[in-house]
Amino acid sequence: MRPWLYTRLYEKGAPWERYGVGQEVIDLVEGGRVSPKTHPRVLDLGCGTGATTVYLAKLGYDVVGVDFTPIALERAEKRAADEGVADRCRFVHGDLTASQIPDLTGPFDLLIDYSTIDDARRPQRRLMARTVQRLSRPGSLYFLWCFSARKRDLPLVARGRMSALLHTVMRPGEERELFGHSFDIEQLPSPARPAHAKVFLLTRR
Repeated sequence: MRPWLYTRLYEKGAPWERYGVGQEVIDLVEGGRVSPKTHPRVLDLGCGTGATTVYLAKLGYDVVGVDFTPIALERAEKRAADEGVADRCRFVHGDLTASQIPDLTGPFDLLIDYSTIDDARRPQRRLMARTVQRLSRPGSLYFLWCFSARKRDLPLVARGRMSALLHTVMRPGEERELFGHSFDIEQLPSPARPAHAKVFLLTRR
C-alpha cells in the first residue's frame, strides 16, 4: 500500500471514483444476506471517499469507514454530511496493517473489503488479515472483492507496464491461506468485468 500514490490519484481524480458503490455490494444487501437488524455494525475497509459507507448508512447500518488517505477521508466526511447521514457513519484515519488502529474498536458484524487487501504486498496482506480477524467475531461476515490471478495471465502486468505499479493481485487460493483457518469461505458469482475479479463472502467461525 502506498499512501503517497493514493494521495496523488485522489488529487488528480482517482479512476475508480466514477463507479460509485460496487454492484456486488448492492447485490449482497438487496439479496437479503445482510440487514441492519442482523448485521448492524459495519466496517468499510479502505473506504476512500465514502461511497459505500454512505450508501450503507442511508440504509440504516451503523458504519465506520477507515482509510489511510486524509484527502479521501475529508471528501468522505463531506459526502456523509451532504447526504444527511453524518450521525450514522464516521471515518477513521488508520493503517489496516497496524496491530492497533486508534478510535477503531470491534467487533463488527459485517466487514466490507472492495479491492483493498489485494492492493497490499503479500506480507502486508497477512497483517491485514489479522486486523480482519481482530475486528470480527464468530458469525461476522467479511465481504471480499479482489483481483485474483496468476501474474502471467495479466498481459499488462506481465509486460511490466503501468498496471503493475497501480495494483497488485492475489494468487488463486490465497484467500484460503489468509483466512481459511478461521473463516468459512464462499465464492460468489464473479463480475464479467473487470477481468480476473473474484468475489468472496467469508463467515467467521
